[in-house]
Amino acid sequence: MPLSKAEQQKLKEVLKVLSRIKGVRHSFYLTREMREGLAALEKTYPAIGPLTVQNEGILACLRSEHVACIVKDKTFRGPPHPTVVLVNDRGEVIGRELLRGEKQPKGPGRTLMLGQGFVVFADKRASKGARFVLPPVPFKEVEETRGTCSVISSSPSTPGDSFLRKKAMIEDDPELASVVVGFDLS
Repeated sequence: MPLSKAEQQKLKEVLKVLSRIKGVRHSFYLTREMREGLAALEKTYPAIGPLTVQNEGILACLRSEHVACIVKDKTFRGPPHPTVVLVNDRGEVIGRELLRGEKQPKGPGRTLMLGQGFVVFADKRASKGARFVLPPVPFKEVEETRGTCSVISSSPSTPGDSFLRKKAMIEDDPELASVVVGFDLS
């Protein structure tokens, strides 16, 4: 069903909001072909040793009525909460990405750093069913835009990022990364 003039105007406004955020180099809406291709890529993550990866955030974004994409550089703001968590078979978080500027958390129990940006809570019980999950993340700039609702965002995998940039004819620069923003109109 075609969009009304008011809906078309709101979509233009959201794209304008996205393009004005510091660090955003490109902004565009995903076509049906892009959405289907990205969904196929994100459903088939290769395992990392015994661990699987689930990009729940991207799959949730792709179920939204509208899906925008930004290509950002390193000056773009950090996320409001971790974009990668390690969960056990009961869904308990047993590890997480550290946010920009965050140090190894102190708390009740032992922690173990994986590289510089990921902490594992050594006192939490792991299991054979542990997996990395990329959850949906709020995206305040679109949430604050009148007429939008159910706003979520997520980063695609490296192959998903490359796929989107190739389809949008955007340079494959390793200094850039994409973020997908799903939302509905209220």
